[in-house]
Amino acid sequence: MLPAPIVCRPRHLSLTLLLIICFNTSFLPKLNAQVQSTSSTTGFGSGTPIAPSTIPSSVAGQVINASTGAPISRALVRLNDRAILTDNEGKFRFDQNTESSANVLVSKPGYYAGTEFSEPGNLFLGSAQLAAPLELRLYPEALLTGTITGPDGTALSHISVSALRSVYDDVGHRWVSTGQAQTDSHGNFRIPVQAGDYRLETRYSPQDRTTGQAVLPITVPGESSSNTSQMIRIHGGEEQHFELRPAVSPTHAVTATTQPPSGRGFTRISARSSNGSTLQVGPTTNGSSGEMKIQLPQGTYTLTARMMSDPDAPEQADTTVTVPDHDISGVVLQFFPVPAIPVELVVDGSSMSDNTPPNLAQMGLTLQSEQADPDRSDSSVRLTTRRNQSYVFLVPPGSYQLAARNGVSWYVKSASYGDSDLLQQQLVVAPGAAGTPIRIVVSDEMGGLQGTVKLNGDPSACWVYLIPGNAGVQTVYTTRSNSTGSYTFAHLPPGSYQAVAFERRHSADYRNPESLSPFSGQTHSVSINPGDKPTLNLDAVPVAEVVP
Repeated sequence: MLPAPIVCRPRHLSLTLLLIICFNTSFLPKLNAQVQSTSSTTGFGSGTPIAPSTIPSSVAGQVINASTGAPISRALVRLNDRAILTDNEGKFRFDQNTESSANVLVSKPGYYAGTEFSEPGNLFLGSAQLAAPLELRLYPEALLTGTITGPDGTALSHISVSALRSVYDDVGHRWVSTGQAQTDSHGNFRIPVQAGDYRLETRYSPQDRTTGQAVLPITVPGESSSNTSQMIRIHGGEEQHFELRPAVSPTHAVTATTQPPSGRGFTRISARSSNGSTLQVGPTTNGSSGEMKIQLPQGTYTLTARMMSDPDAPEQADTTVTVPDHDISGVVLQFFPVPAIPVELVVDGSSMSDNTPPNLAQMGLTLQSEQADPDRSDSSVRLTTRRNQSYVFLVPPGSYQLAARNGVSWYVKSASYGDSDLLQQQLVVAPGAAGTPIRIVVSDEMGGLQGTVKLNGDPSACWVYLIPGNAGVQTVYTTRSNSTGSYTFAHLPPGSYQAVAFERRHSADYRNPESLSPFSGQTHSVSINPGDKPTLNLDAVPVAEVVP
């Protein structure tokens, strides 16, 4: 028996050391098979498939550039524990094959195996796929390059630059750091990335070695009211160059005292400027008197400090400070407990009694904020389990969207906070809020959906996306059809959905109806009722129509 699957998320394919991963055959429907058959009689969706017991004597195919269609020579193709380089025409062939199924991985420096952040690069293929000529695609890397200089044109070296990718998943949006570089002595940087949507960020440098002053952070494109409305969209094989000119300023000492006085340490201190950028600063002194000093450039800031002396009861202080052109003192940080919002689970009265209810941890509950946490580079507040096994959200004041991953046989039917319906409204947390619980009502009265997916007229392994039409905690439901095109959703909350299939994974803001408008011809509506499992057949969107 083969070992249980171990999933590897490959990073940039210039790595010379690659992981070959063994899979249980039951994992086949879940994998992203990036292969097209070039045969009209065998392979995916063929009219005369090869029996699973047949072992092809050889495995052959071609590796091509997904953007241009040109063959790629000297690409490394692995078939289980065997490996070979493609020839000048991008072709490869493994003779004396003894495997009825195999793990296939193709790589070459300067290319990626896919375009999605979470997309695995390995392919697990059965005998029918291995018997047909294989077409394996590699995606050329894109380049984000630039130069960072001060206002007077002086090149700034050793400045850290990050490329953050816009990623959507089943609970919402997040920014993921996928590349980082430091500027050289000429202020230049170069970050290879997958094709997609990005923003560039530099961090606050409190004392630049070139200027002796602080270099303030900069974001490209500049932040707006929506963190996702402006992005850098870059295609495979493309290079985009940016001239970044962050502000440079001397810093001044800010002396602050804590109330109540405490010698406890701060886990983080941040200063958010009036233009929206966040500076991570640390106290230069923090004695038992509660006095501390930090260095800040001239300007107006919202200063935030947090203490974690008790994991069950963190404290936070917020104050506004204006730093002139000299040192200042007398700033007071008044600490208050971070609001702890209890979370309760209630089983809907109409649910079936023979199903074991989930616990809250299994529902993947999070609170999503538009304001990203600079320490984590995301905007999620996760559920916390206290020592007494109760569940709370330790959440600073602000506005949040409740998100969750519905369980295998349970879903969030309703969620409320006082008079607020959290499936329709945001959770607004006021300073000092506590006591009022979030009530999560779950139900197991679910339905299902089944069908087949065709790609260019042939049944094929593709990704199926279901987008709920009604308000809920989960943005999208996904599954993978198998090599015969069959797919199934065993557990779905009742309601109306938009259904669409893609040859490859397709990350998009599915809360926005415009995300499906380019694929209106392949999008279908379906209604799911409790206990029902209708059939819906889909035509998949080819990867060539969506790859950036």
